[in-house]
Amino acid sequence: MQRINLTDDELWYAITQNTDELSKLLALDADIGANELDKRADLMRSHLKTINRLQRDYRGYTAELRRRYP
Repeated sequence: MQRINLTDDELWYAITQNTDELSKLLALDADIGANELDKRADLMRSHLKTINRLQRDYRGYTAELRRRYP
């Protein structure tokens, strides 16, 4: 769904969900020990893709709110 079609409440909810998902990624990273470097590297690559998507979505949600309320 396009951001422009979302209500203000839906945008705020999406921002909240986005932030929660990012927090969970950071917590998962903390659970992997330093002695598991191969696993950690693979996980970080996966996390970076997800973080980039979350960041892009976050910017879109906040830009739409700024557009509505300059």
